[in-house]
Amino acid sequence: MAVRNIDVSTLEKWIAEKKTFLVDYRADWCPDCRRIDPAYEQLAEQYAGALEMVTLDLGGDRGMFKTAGVQRIPTLRLFVDGVNVGETVEPESKAVIEDFLAGVLPRMKKENDDRHVYDMVIVGGGPGGYTAALYAARAGLDAVVLEKLSAGGQMAQTHQIDNYPGFPDGVEGWELAQHMQRQAERFGAKTVIAQVTGVDLSVNPKKIETSEGTMFAKTVVLATGANPRELGVAQEKELVGRGVAYCAACDGMFYRGKTVVVVGGGDTAATDALLLSRIARKVYLVHRRDTLRATKIYHEQLEKAENVEFCWDSVVAEILHGEKVTGIRVRNVKNGEEREIAAEGVFISVGRKPATELFAGQVELDAGGYIVAGETTVTSVPGVFAVGDVRTKGLRQVVTAVADGALAVHSAEEYLAEHA
Repeated sequence: MAVRNIDVSTLEKWIAEKKTFLVDYRADWCPDCRRIDPAYEQLAEQYAGALEMVTLDLGGDRGMFKTAGVQRIPTLRLFVDGVNVGETVEPESKAVIEDFLAGVLPRMKKENDDRHVYDMVIVGGGPGGYTAALYAARAGLDAVVLEKLSAGGQMAQTHQIDNYPGFPDGVEGWELAQHMQRQAERFGAKTVIAQVTGVDLSVNPKKIETSEGTMFAKTVVLATGANPRELGVAQEKELVGRGVAYCAACDGMFYRGKTVVVVGGGDTAATDALLLSRIARKVYLVHRRDTLRATKIYHEQLEKAENVEFCWDSVVAEILHGEKVTGIRVRNVKNGEEREIAAEGVFISVGRKPATELFAGQVELDAGGYIVAGETTVTSVPGVFAVGDVRTKGLRQVVTAVADGALAVHSAEEYLAEHA
């Protein structure tokens, strides 16, 4: 059963008729909303006949957000007999949505070929993962990508990528991710939307536990990427969705005409500040040093933006708030002076941390939690390779992740030839 879009009048009618359904409050401009679409479509098929799943596009109408009582999107809200029984906000995986539904509805059975052994299982569907899938499939390997939500990873949340070769006018991250997935699948690579819950990399074949069942592989490519790093100030987590955010492309539209703060000094912080400068009334960029670490081209663009103000040599000492964020208190790291800045939103762009929790104790990690692997992508465990932002490397970009994916397959072919 395909997911269909409904309007507010239909929603109100279904509530009055005491229908049971799941509604995804979303907007076309929201990257996170698009990311859950593949999982949502699969779940609609899974629950066909038991639960109708629909979307409601809130667009850029802040009045609709207020009327619906939605502060962050996507918000998935379950109605049973016309009564709102709960919601999940910005679900990180298909498994999160399934767990939410399982609290009210019977969990749907899944079919598993639990003894099939793949030549290669790729954990993560970012640019490194899908390049590995492409090269593996073209080499005749039986390869599957395990992705918890949709293709692209961090890249899919990037509004504009200007430094990936072949796109002279730039390309949206989501679009590039879809191209990569389709290209890999054209040659026979398979995608399974599943949350990896555990791995045993010490056995042969390697064992991967997922929300869709157990999978086995001769080789494994770890391409889990990295997640936003938190600032670490009091009430930061509690204020997410109430003024604290980590993705300008996802949440920037909520701050149209308002004053916002971006914290950080790298490429992500610079691109977030530029994007927000076109939406917000005023943007403060807070950085602990006296110059940005971002690529020089961003410096020039930010200096030309009349509504961007730099707060050099400063750190956020406190997030000011009532029910929502009202501003920040910054401290100058050189003289210790503090001042308050009034703002409705705080976008935290202070780097990322590798998603390696599942692999701790199984593969060698460095002090920062990254998987130790050189240009060959070979890890400390034979038959296991690491690509993209998750491995130790000097430069973490889409183009270097893609290179890793190709090298991983080359290394895996050598391994398979030796262990045939």
